[in-house]
Parts: sequence; C-alpha cells; structure tokens
Amino acid sequence: MSNGVELSVSFPLDTDGFLRRECPTCEREFKWHHSEDEGDSEPMADSGYFCPYCAVQAPPESWFTKPQQALVESMIHCEVVGPALDEFGRSLRDISRRSGGFLKVELESERQEPSDPLTEPDDMRRVDFGCHPREPVKVLEDWNRPVHCLICGAPANA
Repeated sequence: MSNGVELSVSFPLDTDGFLRRECPTCEREFKWHHSEDEGDSEPMADSGYFCPYCAVQAPPESWFTKPQQALVESMIHCEVVGPALDEFGRSLRDISRRSGGFLKVELESERQEPSDPLTEPDDMRRVDFGCHPREPVKVLEDWNRPVHCLICGAPANA
C-alpha cells in the first residue's frame, strides 16, 4: 500500500516557449527555453544549471520563482493538507461520539483558497549561445553585463 501523493502542476510559457525562472543566488528572473522533447535540449552538468546573470551553478529543482513556489504550496494545501485535516477532524468527532460524552474533541482549520493561475508576459530579450545553441535564454531588457550559458556557464559572444 502506497501513501504517496502525486500532483501535477504546470507553469505558463511565453509565446516563444520560454519558462520564467529565478536564480537561487542573485534572485534575478530570466527565462529558459522549454522543450517537451528531451532530445531538443542539451544535457545539464552534473551539478545543475548556471545562472545567466551571476554564473553560479545550482541543482535543477532550485530555479522556481516565488510565484511558482506559492502556486505549488497552494496546490499542496488545497489537494493534500486540507483534505487530510478534514479526515482527521472526522476521526476526532468519531472518537468523541464513541467516548459517550466523556471526551469532546474538535478540530478547527481554515481552508486556504487556491492561488490564481500564473500568466506569462512576453518580456525580456533573447540571448543565444555558440557553445549550446539549443539552450537560449531571455534576460532583463536593461541587463548590460555578460550573459552566461545555462549548461556550461560560458559568457555569450557579444
């Protein structure tokens, strides 16, 4: 018997197929190109991806934006935590009934409202890399310092 829960969440892409990400180190947002086909993307380095801004490397699960994290947490609360609390409350009421009035137990919990779905504007400028041409990124329009490759950390040719 498995007690595992599987949830699926999707994040919106811009019209060019880019997914918003956030560096866990410098906390700047950028976008990387999302491909459904694993064969269209370069294999990432063993230690993860490089930030296009600060070139610090981090594992793949580290790049969620704050709104993406909030959406995941909201989904977990609405789909897992809330129903588990409801079931626990029913169990407590059953215990109260079975005790013949000797024990009275109640559970009060507030239900979290589901988060609004995320939207993805068509912002930022695209940067392509000679070292990994299938892994373009989009960076802030006003970023005027080097932009680093997600895969190897090398700066793009100006």
